[in-house]
Amino acid sequence: MPLLKRYLWAIGSSLDHYTVGELVGDRYLVQGKHLLLDLLPGEPAPSVDNTAQLYRPYLRLFPKRPHVPELFGTLFLPEGELLLLEHVPVSCIDIADAKVAPGLTHAAPLTLIWEKANLVRRLNWLWQIISLWPALAAENVALTLLNPQLLRAEGSLVRLLQLQAGNNPTLADLGKFWQTHFSFTDQGENFQQAFTILCQHMQQTQDTPPELIRETLETLFQQALDHLGYEYHYDIASRSDQGPSRTRNEDKCFPDYYLTNQSQVLALVCDGVGGHEGGDVASGLAIDILKETLTPLQLLEMSPATVEQAIQTAIHRTNDAINQRNDTEQRHERQRMGTTVVGALIEHAHLYLAHIGDSRAYWINRWGCYQLTLDDDVASRDVRLGMSTYHQALELPYGGSLVQALGMAPSQHLHPTVQRFLLDEEGILLLCSDGLSDFNRVETYWRQYLLPVLQGQLSLTVAAEQLIDLANHLNGHDNVTVVLIHCRVKNAAGVIDLDYSDIVCQGALPEVTDITMNHVAPPQPSERELTVSQIGIPPKPQPTQTSRLQAWLLLLIAVGIAAAALGFLAVVTSINRSTEGVESSPSPLITPQ
Repeated sequence: MPLLKRYLWAIGSSLDHYTVGELVGDRYLVQGKHLLLDLLPGEPAPSVDNTAQLYRPYLRLFPKRPHVPELFGTLFLPEGELLLLEHVPVSCIDIADAKVAPGLTHAAPLTLIWEKANLVRRLNWLWQIISLWPALAAENVALTLLNPQLLRAEGSLVRLLQLQAGNNPTLADLGKFWQTHFSFTDQGENFQQAFTILCQHMQQTQDTPPELIRETLETLFQQALDHLGYEYHYDIASRSDQGPSRTRNEDKCFPDYYLTNQSQVLALVCDGVGGHEGGDVASGLAIDILKETLTPLQLLEMSPATVEQAIQTAIHRTNDAINQRNDTEQRHERQRMGTTVVGALIEHAHLYLAHIGDSRAYWINRWGCYQLTLDDDVASRDVRLGMSTYHQALELPYGGSLVQALGMAPSQHLHPTVQRFLLDEEGILLLCSDGLSDFNRVETYWRQYLLPVLQGQLSLTVAAEQLIDLANHLNGHDNVTVVLIHCRVKNAAGVIDLDYSDIVCQGALPEVTDITMNHVAPPQPSERELTVSQIGIPPKPQPTQTSRLQAWLLLLIAVGIAAAALGFLAVVTSINRSTEGVESSPSPLITPQ
């Protein structure tokens, strides 16, 4: 089995006493001021004091992987304490004279590569930042999103180098930061004007909901897709196998055949809960109900909130059906049948992921493999509650036990996770049962089995078969099911394949200061509830909901005018081409990158 290189980002000044090439703690090789190479990646992670408030943001933001790095452990040196992070976007820019190598990422400072990205990619980056804002603000680390040293991008994905605690900034501060560090002037006057209006509105309007900013960016994103002529095509291959040690296959998937060149996708993987009689019945019932309920959804004709609610409703309906069957057949406790589920709904650039249990979704592009879902198990629950690191929680006797699955309890106790993503790059979405994902097989072998598909060296169907063989050979303890969805994207300029690795290795990263070793606790609920009127000071006049909506309406009108102008220019260009019979140059308003 290939041995993965684990680079750890170290926070704390005690590493200043060591030079590159020295060994720390008989295990970690110093690679840079903040960078260590774990020479014993198979050994347990160092422990963490789960009562220390300093670590809480990393633990509670665990569901925000792969945007937020994961807390690996704490290293106590004679010179002081080091906080160790893993799954960090460290690249050759962090190591003197290094080149791209296994274990390093292709991530680069967002401000460094901003001008190299096209209009669609830039809007996607901003959309991800505002999507992260509420969760980071709740943990008092939203200041991270205003620090150019900590914002990195890897392909279409925004990733954070570390978290910065401090008094929470406002969305007005974020708007000022965007206006200072980012620009669309090279992408056309209309988009630059819309971006300027958005940033100014963020700075001038109090209590602007982040969701409204997110919706505006998504509107601009869709207009940019249309203007640059983005096209999306999806190929789907699936395989399911009972494995060498099971007498029947309790996994089910949809579709269970090969599809090519699809514009809309519904894909599902269900794993009948092991040890519960009738798991295959539960997984089959879940596939049938979810397929019937979710297939009619038209994602582009519905608001994101409506789509997410429809997915939640479908999952609850499925849970009720399995639960009712358990009751009818008088199944109790461990006799009750249940199933996990992970599902994807895709149309054009819009991806919705939903899951219950420990069946997983991964996104694989040319630069990395990223786990998009978080298992509903005891270990993940303990991390989200800030009780321990994931490594510590997995060592518990029941760390891998599920805390929820379809059909095991009434729907009021069920909490499905629904996530939304914007796609603007070629990649593979992998849905799989734990028969494959156990023991980190996907993270270990994606380069051998899935990267060749993106490089045109392997067919999707063969890759699916090889993943089944891999799981049976190296795991073999369970049924195994995989669904591979190959997202192929191109625009008017051709296939999109933006590689920033040369830029990364030639650049120079500004010094990252030790800004997170001082914990600043988020406000307590009692402090949040205290208003100025409660302490005898007359409250200042606040903008009414109507005035806020009017302001956003003006912004959306401006965006609409920009879209109309782009559409008019497109029509004029088409007419000119047909009448003159010669090929014209691209619109001067927006230049595809």
